[in-house]
Amino acid sequence: MSAAEELYEKWKSQFRKGFLELCVLELLSKSGRSYGLAIMEQLNNAGVDVTEGTLYPLLMRMTKDESIEAQWETPDVGHPRKYYVISRTGSALLGQMREEYERSAAARRTIMTGGHAE
Repeated sequence: MSAAEELYEKWKSQFRKGFLELCVLELLSKSGRSYGLAIMEQLNNAGVDVTEGTLYPLLMRMTKDESIEAQWETPDVGHPRKYYVISRTGSALLGQMREEYERSAAARRTIMTGGHAE
């Protein structure tokens, strides 16, 4: 692997961590609640490749950070599932993350076009 490829992989890993958290909050904000496998499927369907080994530790950390809440439910048929919902803290965080994401994207567009920030 070349030096550029190694640097890219490192950058991509860091970028994806924050982006993935933003995407999970967006999904839970939209759906109201969901369980891990459904979240993973929605992310993968949207083009955000994620595995169980990445998603479940993130969900545990977000639960610990209190940006999401988790509750086990046992249906009449099937196995118990842990459902996740966005918390008040998570909703406030999501608003801030959206603003920063848009601000960063606008700055990048300005840089790319050689323009000036408004």
